[in-house]
Formats: sequence, C-alpha cells, structure tokens
Amino acid sequence: MKTGRTDSFWPSYTDLMTSLFFVMLVLFVLVFARQHAQIQNLKQKLAIIQAVEENLKPLKSDTALFSYEEQYKRFKLSFNVKFRFDKYNINAEELEGFYTTSPKIEQAGRQLKSIIDTLKQRKTNTGALRDVSYILVIAGYASKPPGWASNWNWHNPNWIKVEQHNYDLSYHRAWSLRDYWRSKGIDFESKDYRGLIDLQISGNGWGGVGRLETEDDNQRFLIQIFPKIGDIK
Repeated sequence: MKTGRTDSFWPSYTDLMTSLFFVMLVLFVLVFARQHAQIQNLKQKLAIIQAVEENLKPLKSDTALFSYEEQYKRFKLSFNVKFRFDKYNINAEELEGFYTTSPKIEQAGRQLKSIIDTLKQRKTNTGALRDVSYILVIAGYASKPPGWASNWNWHNPNWIKVEQHNYDLSYHRAWSLRDYWRSKGIDFESKDYRGLIDLQISGNGWGGVGRLETEDDNQRFLIQIFPKIGDIK
C-alpha cells in the first residue's frame, strides 16, 4: 500500500503554462511597440518627403525654364544649351546664342535659388524638417561625335580616349554652369546654405538614362534635388 504520495504534476504544468503565457505576452508587446515606432517613423519620413515635393512644385510648373522628367525624377533646363565643338565655358565665344541663352540660364538659377530659400525657411520654421538637408546635383552632358555608332570600337584606344575626354568635357560644362550662377550672385555653396545644401557637380558624358535620339540635343544640363532625412526624434 502506497502512502505519502503527492501528485504535483498538474500544479507544475499550470505554472509552466502561465509563465509561458506571460513570456509570449511580453514578447508580443515588445514587437508591437517596436513595429508601431517604425511605422510612425516611416509616416514622418513620408510626410517630410511630401513636404519637399510640395516645395518643388514651382519648378515643375515653370515650363519656360525647367522641364520635369517624371520617369527619371529630375529636372532639366527646358531651353536649348548648345556649346561650340569641344567647348564648355558659358561665354560669347564658346556658347552658341549666348546673348539669348545666358539670360535664361540666369533666370533658371534665380528660380532654383528661390526654391532653395523656401526649403531653408521651412527647415527653420518646421520642427519635423530640422534634420533634413538636400543633395543638389548639377549634371552636364556631352553629345557623341558624328558616326560614332558605326565606327565605335571598344578595343580602339583612340575611341576610348574620346569617350573619356567627353566625360571630362561634360563635367567642365556643369562646373561652368555653377561658376556662371556664382558670378550672378547665385551661390549654393555659400555659408547661408551650410547644413542645408550638399552641392555635387557631375559629368555624365555619354552615359546616363534618358538620352535623346538626336545627339546634338544631348548637350544639356540636368538638375536633381534629393532630401537627406536624418534620424527622427
């Protein structure tokens, strides 16, 4: 006859299940709270991006100076800019139609400056934009020489030198645009824009997406503005 037996299986099992339940509950709360914070973070970033898009609307509507390429999310000067062969400076000797084109180039710079000034004011007045800065890219292009399609040879060092030269040429054209704007008092690297604008000069040469079929039309400038969103507090 068995005596003094205590059956503790069910109380122990119940304690174990209760403990596991609380562990799962705590994990669920932690995961939910973290996901909620991430969702709020994304919502705030989306709101900032939408605010930036709203500020860029004047550039999209000013078709006389800028043309917005929706497919590539970038702006280009909407008027023709054509340099003489192998030239890059914006002056009467190197830019065709200088006296009619240069005023438009200046107007485009002032319009862009007006947008940047608006972004600066919004950054100052809006707490959500406090940690937002912008990358401003000025990109130059170069047209390929006549007959390049039929004569191009990847193994020909002369052609490779031509391609490399045109990348340098397109960079110098973008640099020339930056310098021309600066000569007119439009300086995106001034101390007034410190902490707001990261200006980058780019030479796309023969590359880049969205090149035009007529090579002479590829002597153009592209403008891109990207928001850089810091950690949201």
